[in-house]
Amino acid sequence: MSGFNMQRFNATGQTFEIDPVCEMKVDPQNPPFKILYKDKMYYFCSAVCKHLFERVPEKYIKTEET
Repeated sequence: MSGFNMQRFNATGQTFEIDPVCEMKVDPQNPPFKILYKDKMYYFCSAVCKHLFERVPEKYIKTEET
C-alpha cells in the first residue's frame, strides 16, 4: 500500500474512518483501537494494524511535503 490519505465515508447516515494500515472502515464513535499522532486521530480495526502503524507511521500516511 502506498501512503494513506485520511478519508471519511458516510454510509446510510453513519460516518466511518479508514484504517490507514488495511484500509477497512472503522466506526469513529466506537473504534476497536485509536491513537493520536501529530495532532490527528487515527482509527484501527485491530491491535495488529495499530501496532504496525506505531512501528512506522510515515509508511501509512501521506506527507504534505511530497
